[in-house]
Amino acid sequence: MTEESNGSIKDKLATFLGDTFTLDDVNYSQSIKDIKEGVSFKGFNIWILICSILIASLGLNMNSTAVVIGAMLISPLMGPIVGLGLGIGIFDRKLINKSLKNIGIAACISIITAYLFFKITPTEEVNELLSRTRPTVLDLFVAFFGGVAGILAAARCLSTNTIPGVAIATALMPPLCTAGFGLAIGNWDYFAGALFLFLMNCIMISIAALLVVLYLRYPKFSFVDDAKKRKVRAGIILALLLVLTPSVYFYYNLLQENLNDQRIENFLENEIATKQGIYINSHKLTASGDEVILNVNISGDYLEPDSIVSLNERMKMYNVIGKLKIIQPQPIGFKEQRLASLKSDIISELYQKSTTSLQNKDDEINLLKNEVKRLTGEQYATNKVVALAKSQFSIEEMAVDILVYTKDEKTDTLATALVGWRSRMRNAEKKRESEKLLKMLQIQLEREDIRIIEIK
Repeated sequence: MTEESNGSIKDKLATFLGDTFTLDDVNYSQSIKDIKEGVSFKGFNIWILICSILIASLGLNMNSTAVVIGAMLISPLMGPIVGLGLGIGIFDRKLINKSLKNIGIAACISIITAYLFFKITPTEEVNELLSRTRPTVLDLFVAFFGGVAGILAAARCLSTNTIPGVAIATALMPPLCTAGFGLAIGNWDYFAGALFLFLMNCIMISIAALLVVLYLRYPKFSFVDDAKKRKVRAGIILALLLVLTPSVYFYYNLLQENLNDQRIENFLENEIATKQGIYINSHKLTASGDEVILNVNISGDYLEPDSIVSLNERMKMYNVIGKLKIIQPQPIGFKEQRLASLKSDIISELYQKSTTSLQNKDDEINLLKNEVKRLTGEQYATNKVVALAKSQFSIEEMAVDILVYTKDEKTDTLATALVGWRSRMRNAEKKRESEKLLKMLQIQLEREDIRIIEIK
């Protein structure tokens, strides 16, 4: 093969690629006119926007992707966003201001409509809603390439489905619906995240449109000096940084969550799913204050508490963030066993208490018996002593007992004999007889502390 033939092939290939990827077929005047007409936002466009918002809200409420796509197909939001990029590219201040105004009007109408819908319609936090609350850097690329496709289609002035396709790709309507949802339920995190996603899409689509307009060398609407061009470039860089920085942060957090989810899957698969007779139904990671809890719902064999403690320790080996909580049904007969055990414990406790109580009562009975026996013996002894004293001394009546005396806050017992002497006895005789009676009582009662009191 000669050098001439090689050059011919290269030229043909270059011609083919040039014809295939050329962007020369641009109708500047007509495309600018069409985009400016799309920027206008009143009358029918307003009502179409309200209808698309309601359809998107219904789709989010039903967690239906198909209905959400239908809402984005009829959304008129794409016009003013592309118009903003074109206005910056051709330095049309009037177009820029009109585009910004209409974007703001459309966003406010959309959020108010969604707010009213979700305020009167009970809605759960479904995936279609939650996925629009934390935009990432990936959403930036979706919006950017969607904007490129949109401005390229507008540049050729063709009636194609590219614009609706861009609306689907960049998802302009669902973020506004989600912002209205967050406002309706008072969740400012949802509101801020969804609104940021919408603004990020607007900025990226506009920047994409601007770059394509500059590349296609659209005619400038007015003369701009180098100083203003530098300001425009600085503004573009600033806008990129404003949307890029938070989205990178959110994307990093998303990667960390995905990494933790993968660790959880490995832990569940290796440590729980491998246990014979145990089946994992579902698992969910929840946050309770500062504590993260991994809730695992299982069925099959009952997992004992000591096994759960061991799994909590092994979970640290997988670097899983959180504490394990096993949710499982009680085994068959578990309630009956617990009830039987509880009954047995109650009966045993009652028996022990009854045994103790009976033992205490037996002790009390024996004590009373001994006391009665003692008192009976003492009574018999005192009766005997009284009879003996009457036979030996001039006593008409007599009683002997143990009395309790209190003196100076001190209490003591004392054997006391109450004696009634015969009336004809003189005092000196009573004194002699009392001394003899005291000695006899001390001998008979075997006590030294005996007191004799005369009864008059």
